[in-house]
Amino acid sequence: MRKSQVKQSTGLEAETKDFLTKNMNDEEEDTFCYKLIEEGVYDVNKLKRIIEYASTNKTIDKEALRWIINCVDRCYIYHKDEHDYYTIKNYSIEEENMWEGVWKERLLHALNE
Repeated sequence: MRKSQVKQSTGLEAETKDFLTKNMNDEEEDTFCYKLIEEGVYDVNKLKRIIEYASTNKTIDKEALRWIINCVDRCYIYHKDEHDYYTIKNYSIEEENMWEGVWKERLLHALNE
């Protein structure tokens, strides 16, 4: 079945999956994970849209959401690893604390609903 056929047959569910799947795609420019992984830019606005979307939709692609959460966690780990060349160019401790204390929790809550 082609992607367009899935979108037609499942409506909002396909849109939700498309949104989360799109943003986890580190090969598609201007997505959250592309910016974070390929460009080393932590785009808080894109993350907030993901959080809002995941928090307000009943049917979400939980696998994609899990992947995004793990992606952010790994990027923070790699950023702090002195033996790894990866860095978050716009890193701030405040945003990392928001990730750990607020944003990640909201995503985990959406994941467990």
